[in-house]
Amino acid sequence: MNPFFEFHREALDPQIRENVRKTLPMLDEMKDAELREKVIDAWALSLQLNGWTAIEEMPGSGMPEASAIGDQSMHIKVVMYNALSIYRNLKKAYERDFGLDEDILMACAALHDVGKPYEYNRTERPKWVADDKEYGMPNLRHPSYGVFICGVCELPAPVLNVAGYHSPEGRFIKRSAYGEIVHYADDGSWFSLARLCDLNIPKL
Repeated sequence: MNPFFEFHREALDPQIRENVRKTLPMLDEMKDAELREKVIDAWALSLQLNGWTAIEEMPGSGMPEASAIGDQSMHIKVVMYNALSIYRNLKKAYERDFGLDEDILMACAALHDVGKPYEYNRTERPKWVADDKEYGMPNLRHPSYGVFICGVCELPAPVLNVAGYHSPEGRFIKRSAYGEIVHYADDGSWFSLARLCDLNIPKL
């Protein structure tokens, strides 16, 4: 039980939860049903708290104002595809089991950017732009907010690690094996897309 927050799934908008489920059909591959529901909870909570109803409503960029293609759901999907592919191909090529839980890996990939609804918040962001002396700019980057969301929804520790350190923040720790895979699945998708589509995606 989370000692700081009491989370109630019933408080989530059922339509937002259903939108998340429809957006990320790959979650149906997870064998751990309760973990799958917590992943959906986390996205629904982050969206609901920040004025969004679906992941697709956010632009498909790595950060606000950066070059975008498609919408944010496409990025989440490709990172999920990439992370599972990297791990499965390593197992196949090296003919060994490296000991990761694929359900946890999928949860990590699905939730790596769960903090973005806050970083992209359409009401709060103009305040940060107008007064960065007061708020900072942004007030929080998505990894920090993602850890908060995952903690409230009682996701396992590896998921919090990935949410918090998949981005440049990971330079300051030793990432978990899950985190290393998701980091490269994430960066690999952005910078490959940038070259394919001639996008300007800044490297932090």
